[in-house]
Amino acid sequence: MTMGGAAAEPTPRDTPAASADARPAMPRQFTPTEPSAASATASAAESARLAELHSLGILDTPSEPGFDDLVTLAAQVTGCPIALVSLIDEHRQWFKARVGVDLCETGRDVAFCDFVVRGRTELEVGDLRRDPRFADNPFVTGPPHAVFYAGYPIGTPGGAVLGTICVIDLVERNLTLTQREQMRALARQVSSQLELRRLTVEQAREIERRTAAQRRLARSRSEYRLLTENSGDVIARFALDGRITYISPSAASVLGAGTALEAGVNLLARVHPDDRPHLREAAEGVREGESTTCTVRVLAGDENWRWLECALAPLYDPDRGELEIHCAARDVTERVDAAGRIARSEERLRSIFQGSPMGITLTDTDGRIISANPAMCRLLGVPQEELIGRLRSEFVHPADAALHPGAMRELMERPGESMEVLVRYQRYDGVLAWASAWLSWIHDGDPEPHLMAHVFDVTDRRRAETALADSEANLAAINVVTRRILSGEDARGAIVTALVDIAGANLASLLERGPGADTVITGSSDPRLVGTSFHPDAVPATAAVWREEEALFIERAEEHPLINQDLVRAMGVKSILYQPVKSGDEMIALLLVSWDQVLTDLTDRRLAAVALLADEAAFALEHDALLRRYEDLAGTDQLTGLPNRRSWDERLSVLIAAARRRGEPFVVALADVDRFKNYNDAHGHLEGDVLLREVAQAAKAELRVVDVVARWGGEEFAIALPNCRDADARQVLERVRQAMPRGQSISIGYCEWDPARSTPSATDLMNRADAALYEAKRTGRDRVVSAG
Repeated sequence: MTMGGAAAEPTPRDTPAASADARPAMPRQFTPTEPSAASATASAAESARLAELHSLGILDTPSEPGFDDLVTLAAQVTGCPIALVSLIDEHRQWFKARVGVDLCETGRDVAFCDFVVRGRTELEVGDLRRDPRFADNPFVTGPPHAVFYAGYPIGTPGGAVLGTICVIDLVERNLTLTQREQMRALARQVSSQLELRRLTVEQAREIERRTAAQRRLARSRSEYRLLTENSGDVIARFALDGRITYISPSAASVLGAGTALEAGVNLLARVHPDDRPHLREAAEGVREGESTTCTVRVLAGDENWRWLECALAPLYDPDRGELEIHCAARDVTERVDAAGRIARSEERLRSIFQGSPMGITLTDTDGRIISANPAMCRLLGVPQEELIGRLRSEFVHPADAALHPGAMRELMERPGESMEVLVRYQRYDGVLAWASAWLSWIHDGDPEPHLMAHVFDVTDRRRAETALADSEANLAAINVVTRRILSGEDARGAIVTALVDIAGANLASLLERGPGADTVITGSSDPRLVGTSFHPDAVPATAAVWREEEALFIERAEEHPLINQDLVRAMGVKSILYQPVKSGDEMIALLLVSWDQVLTDLTDRRLAAVALLADEAAFALEHDALLRRYEDLAGTDQLTGLPNRRSWDERLSVLIAAARRRGEPFVVALADVDRFKNYNDAHGHLEGDVLLREVAQAAKAELRVVDVVARWGGEEFAIALPNCRDADARQVLERVRQAMPRGQSISIGYCEWDPARSTPSATDLMNRADAALYEAKRTGRDRVVSAG
């Protein structure tokens, strides 16, 4: 027994009857006569069902590939280790096909499938152990220890349910919607197999009856007439000149009432003019003693032409002493029409194949091209006669060729599905282009399948996507700069970091005017350069840009007369870009970008991105200067509205002095929002600012009027609790911890100053509180810790 199979993801049940938790509904009240009537109806239905099952003659027959393939496929599509085709007779369930079990049959009383047969609907139980109908079943409590079951009814055209195709797993699970649809399809296939078996039996019986009738016909003309009159085909005899001597009554049912085919009428007169030569030729062959067939159109009673397939044989009439032609005609109008439709469909497919604007190829399992349409030949730039017989891999870029074998194998295991593969292909003219190929395996009756590929040239789309990705990356980098500027971070560091990302450079620096006429590097991707100053004349190119206030790109720095060659060699610079930073009409800074290789393809898009970043740099520098002025003039943190660090230092000194004078205890605390960086990364800096404001408001709401809370820096807050002991302070700070918004947590460390024991400085108090905060963070966060 093979066990295994991954559980599919849980999905809603398709029907209430399929639920694993479904319980039998409470029976309604019946009248005294209803139980016997219902029982009789159920008994009659079961008897009819068993009769249909036994009429198939399938019970206890050997295994058959058709059924074995279906259970194998059921196990594969559901990932279950056990799959069965189960037929239920009076006392047992018998397995026509099985995978994963060695049993051939079980008692009907322990068969899961019997619930499907009796309920006449699908059944899916996610966990048999929790279903009271199955919890004590020996196949649940003992080997194979079944846990999951899904059964789908197989039946007859008359509606009888003969059994199921089912899957069993050893773990709790549910089928996906796709797997259920596939199982229903397999159930229909099993039903079709059974119906085909029934038809085969009936056909064998029909053949046996016809054979017996032919033997009787050979013995007696009366028996021959009886056969012809009861045949579904049109049976006729006609003379060599076409005159009908006998025609069976079935002509009226086959050709319709009012048909003019009757004894004495010339058959050729009712045959389509285009088909009369075929009938005469066939009649001549019969004259020579040969049996033959021909298909002709005959005018039916509704004045429409119907196709008849005529089997002609010589028949000697001893009474008349004449040779006649025996004709057995069968109506094949639908078959001929279907063949015509198929031929027209094939012609349309050929037209679509030849006229399609997309490239289409057929390749064999070795990857050799056996057919290609004109669009594919144009796509590759190869004539069709040179393309057929070549390997597909000859036209695929070597870096992408490895994609194909894996894609082929994966797709081969999923018949009926298609897969997109994105590859580069090489035209004969040397052009490298991108193509999207949709692949699918075609089984058209040949011993081996063929791989069909629908190929689209997506070179322009790829270029547009690359340009869009570059543009989005540039905008994202500039957006990061803007957020970092607004959050109060180092604006100059953000600018040079974004410059490196956008320009793909090795080095980026921000140059500003320093004291006197010197130029100072105030920001750089190489921290060692920050603070370096030099006179503009030392680098003539820099002086020229300051003077002209225009961007300057130097492709080959080692050959440019305005570049200090000693500096170029020392830094390994090959290409340089100078970009002015302007505030209004005034140039306030300079962006310097350099590469360690010669850059010959600096695109307009990249230049535009650097220019856009220069505008952001101007804003950043102005914003930074403004913040510095505000910080010097105000003691309030602009984001939270709390006192800033400068104001805190002043207030803390005053509070400590007052506590010392009064001899009152005093508590200082430091609080830090937990995992604030993760919150920023997940929700963005703007949402992080909102969170800090809400934290400030929540903390302030839990404190007294005399208490002080200030923004210490970043996501840290300082709290002062005058005239407060350790135990009281813990209660207050616990309220602050529990008041945090948006499900966030905060860690708090605090220390108490007792004037009777010590007289520490403000720095000592803050250091002790900071140490307690560190302990709170180290021991798991979201807690209040005292310095002791």
